Amino acid sequence: MGKLYGVGVGAGDPQLMTVKAVKILESCGVIAVPRTKGENTLALSIAQQAADLTGKLIIYLDFPMTRDKKLLDENYDSIAQLLCNELAENDVAVPVLGDISVYSTFSYIGARVEKMGFETEICPGVTSFSAAAAKLKLPLCLGNEPFHVIPFGCEDFEAQLDICGTKVIMKTGSRYMELAEILRRKGLSKCTAIVENCGLPNERIYHSIDEIKDELSYFTVFIVYDKEKRHEA
Repeated sequence: MGKLYGVGVGAGDPQLMTVKAVKILESCGVIAVPRTKGENTLALSIAQQAADLTGKLIIYLDFPMTRDKKLLDENYDSIAQLLCNELAENDVAVPVLGDISVYSTFSYIGARVEKMGFETEICPGVTSFSAAAAKLKLPLCLGNEPFHVIPFGCEDFEAQLDICGTKVIMKTGSRYMELAEILRRKGLSKCTAIVENCGLPNERIYHSIDEIKDELSYFTVFIVYDKEKRHEA
């Protein structure tokens, strides 16, 4: 029986893919690519620039854009069964943007595949916020400083912004203007850095909320620094 690999391909720049990620992708007979409606399978295009996928069977894992738990569970079950069918004869790799431990649907799929009797393995990747911080040449945390990853819209979101330490804000989607207004109201517009499409040809960097003039893409990371650290940088 084959093994299922969840492979983090990093934030966008194919040169950030790990040696291990490349070796796994090149060793597997099947590449299973997650996609949602309208998505251009970015993880696959990144992987193809770093790994030789010639001759691989490429299959697609379609995920619905919904928060309906019943529909999501049914979809996860269906995808897990599809992967198990392939694992009967081949190792299968699932390339995922960033790192699989950070808001990745692979975790739901991998757990189901394991319950169905197949072995799984996780290959970590460079997170979007690590790559963004590198572009900005600013540390996410120093010494004993805390560091927080906060999804926009979570419970008590605004209270989370008052916590000491650097905050990475993810999952903004099309609501970035709403987020920008919250940050302005809290006096954080000047100590917020934004990296859009990090590592991709259309990458853009903003050093303040006020620099945003155009619509932001789905792949945008907001990093809110303590005012003192931002001033020192």
